[in-house]
Amino acid sequence: MINFCLKKKIPIFYSGSSSIFGNNFKVQNLSPYAWKKSKGIEMIKNYSKWFGLKYIITYFYNVYGPGQIINGPMKAVVGIFEQQYNSKKPLTVVRPGTYKRDFTHIKDIINCCILALNKKKFNEEYRLGNGELLSILDLAKLFNCKIKMISERKGERMGQSAKKSNGFKKLNYKPKYNIKSYISDFINK
Repeated sequence: MINFCLKKKIPIFYSGSSSIFGNNFKVQNLSPYAWKKSKGIEMIKNYSKWFGLKYIITYFYNVYGPGQIINGPMKAVVGIFEQQYNSKKPLTVVRPGTYKRDFTHIKDIINCCILALNKKKFNEEYRLGNGELLSILDLAKLFNCKIKMISERKGERMGQSAKKSNGFKKLNYKPKYNIKSYISDFINK
């Protein structure tokens, strides 16, 4: 794809992941997913330096909402909790549960991606998080059901900084959705 964009002289729009910023930027080799995302970004930036490739990179912070992945190894915590809730199983929280995440609704992500594309400012990066941190344990408590603490897993990102998720501000966008309302609507439907 990078070579295609370079050959056709069109910018590449790359969806990165906030996973590369966790644990004080020491997570790039924490999981195959984080490694793949960090190497894609590295390749794009190098092609920009070497060959003048234009790019826009967006970093997504814990996207949730309609269409989220609920099966397989890439499923996210909100989808896992929804599936466990619907199955009337306890929500499984990795110990200690105090690590925090910035949750961003898919519709806010889509709106910001459109804004970034329309802005046509190249070699720019946007960290698309709403800037509000919520611990995984507090997220689970929003479902008002049993919680089961499970052992820490290899490859788990224990920290995340929302302070640098400045994409909404750079794009002059205010998030329209929040995780607490989303979960309230989910459990009351």
